Amino acid sequence: MTRTRTAVIALFVVLAASLTGCLSNAGDISKVTKIDSRDVAGWHYDLYRNSAYPCSISGFQTFAIGTRIGSSATTTSPLWVKMRGGGYGYFDATGTAQPTPGLMKESNLDDLLTFDTAGLMASVKAAPEGFRTLIVSMCSHDIYGGNNTADPHNPNLGPDGQPRTTNGLIATKAAVQYTEAQYPTGKYFLHGTSAGSAGTFGVAWGLQQQGIAPAGIVADSGVVDQTWEHEVAAQGTCTADSGNDSEAGGEALLARIAPDIASVDNQPDQLVSRGALTVPIMHVWNHGDHNSCGETPMQCTLRDGTTLTMGAADCRHEDLRRAIAAQGPSSRSANLAVCVEGSDTTAPCDLHVVTTRAHGVNSAPGGPADYQAAILTWVRARLADT
Repeated sequence: MTRTRTAVIALFVVLAASLTGCLSNAGDISKVTKIDSRDVAGWHYDLYRNSAYPCSISGFQTFAIGTRIGSSATTTSPLWVKMRGGGYGYFDATGTAQPTPGLMKESNLDDLLTFDTAGLMASVKAAPEGFRTLIVSMCSHDIYGGNNTADPHNPNLGPDGQPRTTNGLIATKAAVQYTEAQYPTGKYFLHGTSAGSAGTFGVAWGLQQQGIAPAGIVADSGVVDQTWEHEVAAQGTCTADSGNDSEAGGEALLARIAPDIASVDNQPDQLVSRGALTVPIMHVWNHGDHNSCGETPMQCTLRDGTTLTMGAADCRHEDLRRAIAAQGPSSRSANLAVCVEGSDTTAPCDLHVVTTRAHGVNSAPGGPADYQAAILTWVRARLADT
């Protein structure tokens, strides 16, 4: 990012701060209505629309609460919150949605149930602890970072004639609050994949500031590291089909999420290092994740100013890995780097998002082969935390 671009974004962040809410603000659940229901494979799902929070183009944020058929609605149970992936979006100077308008519209129940996935979530649903589930939408396409935040160049107006804002963060908070209001809920966890993983940190930080922190984050294959974003662009590390968004797109994203989340001083590893984010983290990534440019070697500048030659995916996660490792053996957080094969047989460890793979196998030396069972063991340890 050039100094000029950095200055422009910094100015926008300062101006936007007066328009957006504080991260500690509670979500608005006064406009939540149930709009659909369905039974699927032994589970009952209710779909809700929150008319307090518009999508970027049309409709409103939705969420689906899942309960096992026959389970008690009055029993206090843990909650599993699924934050889906799908990259991020923005509007260019012409008001055109980038990279596509498809994820900026209201999600129906079919859409959300697509992310009721195999792998870890299926294991959680089958666990004797009796989890309920909550699947949230991402129709601001803002990595769950919007907090009633102004959306540059968005030409769409809400039903009230006012400009649409981004609100992935505050809408997710509201969905958690509503679920807790409907059902007696014990501890809850945020499980994010890809862009959802990147969003878990800001959402957890906001919920923590609100006083209703999750018991843990399972962050799979996504973390914001702005230095990494700049360096892969400058070094030409990523191939055209890596799934990595452009640097210009990253700059546009920063302008449409809450200033505190966008701040270069509040990246996840920094929140962990200075003790600002105290929610336990299960930090999961694949060594050759193709969406993080795989194992392509790059010059990786770390938070302490040192530069190492590392594979691109490992570089993306290294600052957070170090921040968690620095907490020592008593930490409730953990790093879990794995090698799980994807569809490209010529590139090892290339799968993007590993916790949705049924019966996934980790071949990384020294790591648990059944890495999803290891994650569930960590979840149970967090349930037992006092």
